[in-house]
Amino acid sequence: AAYIHKLKTGEGQVVDTSLSDAALQQTYWHAAVWFATQKSPEPTGSAHILTAPYQAFEASDGWINIGGANHANWERICDVLGHPDWKSDARFATNRDRMANLAVLVDLMNAVVRTRTRAEWQAAFDAAGVPAGPVHTIGEALSHPQTMARGMVVEVEHPQAGLTRAVGCPIHFSASPDRSSTPAPLLGQHTREVLREFDLPEAEIDALVAEGVVAEP
Repeated sequence: AAYIHKLKTGEGQVVDTSLSDAALQQTYWHAAVWFATQKSPEPTGSAHILTAPYQAFEASDGWINIGGANHANWERICDVLGHPDWKSDARFATNRDRMANLAVLVDLMNAVVRTRTRAEWQAAFDAAGVPAGPVHTIGEALSHPQTMARGMVVEVEHPQAGLTRAVGCPIHFSASPDRSSTPAPLLGQHTREVLREFDLPEAEIDALVAEGVVAEP
């Protein structure tokens, strides 16, 4: 079942959202294909479902996303990769042609992209005005300057593990700082608090703990 969150605003308006709604909204390209053809698109890996080349390519030290979202970008990509001849290749003349010959195109591009690092290609594509960006490992993402500047890695003092790190809260409020610095609770840490919400007397809670029915730290 989808998790649904409702928030009442200061004007009395209720904001209603759910995880399933958010997930479906992110399928807009795939949904458009299905609405138009009644056919469900097949998996395409990192590749865009309607545009080519628009996916991750293998550099010498990892992967980099290159976005040929339109024909002008496609021609810039050809120039950056040192293959202006691809612009006149009938197999790649239009986006439809590139989609039809995607496997061949990806092999050709990967053969070139593998010759340089992500940073080298990033600089070249930036200079040419082509959308591109490295595919980070988890470690690279968590140590990236933007991640740190946004406060997305926080230090948490855990009663048993000591000083640890955790992912911060992605929602930032100007007047309400997040509380993501709270450590994960110990097993049974809130047992009594929860049972008290159900009006169980302390003696009964003591008995449940003694019998091993519930746990306490």
